[in-house]
Amino acid sequence: MAEGNRRERRGERRGRRRPDRRDFSKDQRDPETAAFRVRSELGTLEKAYSQKDFAKQKASLEEILKALKPLRLRSIDELDFNTRGRLITTLLRVGRQTAPPESPAPVAAAAQEPAASTAADEASAEPASAEGAPTDEASPDQPPAAQAEAAPQQEEPAAPPVDEKATAFAEMMFALGSIWRAVADPRRAEVAFAASGRQPESETAPPPIQEHAADWREQAKQLEGQKRTRDAARLHERNQSFAEAARLFEAGRDLKSAARSAIAAKDLETARRILKLLPVEEGRNLLEKAGAYELLMERYVEASDFQNVARLYERAKQFDQAALAWERAGKLGSARKAYQRAKDEAGAQRIRDLEVEQLVQRGDRLGAAVLLMGENRREEAAQVLLALPAAKAFHFLQKAKLDEEAMALARREIQQANAENKPSVRARWLEWTGDTLAAAEAWEAAERKDKALEMYEQVGQWQKAAQLAEALGRKEKALELYHRAGDRDSAARLELAPEEATAGPPSPAAE
Repeated sequence: MAEGNRRERRGERRGRRRPDRRDFSKDQRDPETAAFRVRSELGTLEKAYSQKDFAKQKASLEEILKALKPLRLRSIDELDFNTRGRLITTLLRVGRQTAPPESPAPVAAAAQEPAASTAADEASAEPASAEGAPTDEASPDQPPAAQAEAAPQQEEPAAPPVDEKATAFAEMMFALGSIWRAVADPRRAEVAFAASGRQPESETAPPPIQEHAADWREQAKQLEGQKRTRDAARLHERNQSFAEAARLFEAGRDLKSAARSAIAAKDLETARRILKLLPVEEGRNLLEKAGAYELLMERYVEASDFQNVARLYERAKQFDQAALAWERAGKLGSARKAYQRAKDEAGAQRIRDLEVEQLVQRGDRLGAAVLLMGENRREEAAQVLLALPAAKAFHFLQKAKLDEEAMALARREIQQANAENKPSVRARWLEWTGDTLAAAEAWEAAERKDKALEMYEQVGQWQKAAQLAEALGRKEKALELYHRAGDRDSAARLELAPEEATAGPPSPAAE
């Protein structure tokens, strides 16, 4: 029966599936995941710090240490800017806390110990009870075990009370020192360890680069033989053997580190090959951080991203090349500015002509004229606008500060309207040019008494405006204008006149 139960238990154990820890360890070594875990825990640590709760601070510090330790940082600068800044600020605040004062309880307990021991001695000195009663002395004939049982039991001295707050503070400072050591800051780590009153266990550090070069190479070979290629690669990287580090990182499928080491080793062919295996944005960020602008330029050219190519050239102050890149990207305004910074006036002029042509094709003739006016090319700007219909060209010429050309256009249109006997067209152009009285007469000739009324009123011709208002049947308006003109007789006559239905102003059919 027992044998059957054992077999069933073994079968259950065989059927259980072990959790897959490979993905978890990979996430632990991912810098972005670790940085996110650190940032998430910093809020809890700040809250515990504000409450002066050393136990909660220690728990948060240990969580941060779990996130940082797998990264094996050589410097805190390897963290991203946001995480690094927030982490340093919080750790410095936590480290500035002072140890809590010692509790008086242990002192009082120590004072009571002599009294307790005296009472125990007096009790042990009392004689045996009655005659014939057995005593505590062991007989020499008794075996050693019996003698041991017969020996009086001595009470152990009571342990002094533990100051929990001081202990929590010491453990918290030790966890803080461990974090400083994990981010390769030995000076701050030593200060925190000293405040905790204990030192960490010694870890085997890699041998120095100059003195024991053979030792670290042997250690790297052993790690590679154990299939710990990433650890071996980090050892090579710490000792500036970047080519071997790139090979081992690639074997360990850490492509970002492999590309970084290949760049450091100036092995551009290997770097290009590895970068093709990375996502585009990830590879660009890596090259930007490594300062490998030549490879970054190649990546932008392959993707036809000439805007970023132009920005890289501008960063290098190669403005002539930047202008060509901006031109290929279709950003003619940026290309013209780059040519101007490169002192290439011919190139700037060519790009400006292309800009004008492009604006005209898009229908933005006013923008093209403004661009030409920026170079004081008045005639060309006017010609660009005069290709529009006359009314639109007139207004655009005024917006482009081409007032003389606008007035010349208006005079030509007025002459043409006179020749074609179009009084309404002539009146409109006269109104636009500011000749209000002539415009009023032209509107009156065009049988547009409503428009003529407005013009006469603007120039102060109250009598003429009143007559037009009376002709239009606008009695109240006519009375007002007669009073303004001082014609009381006409005003009195109009007041006595009967109300008549008016048909309103004529429709602008001629217009």
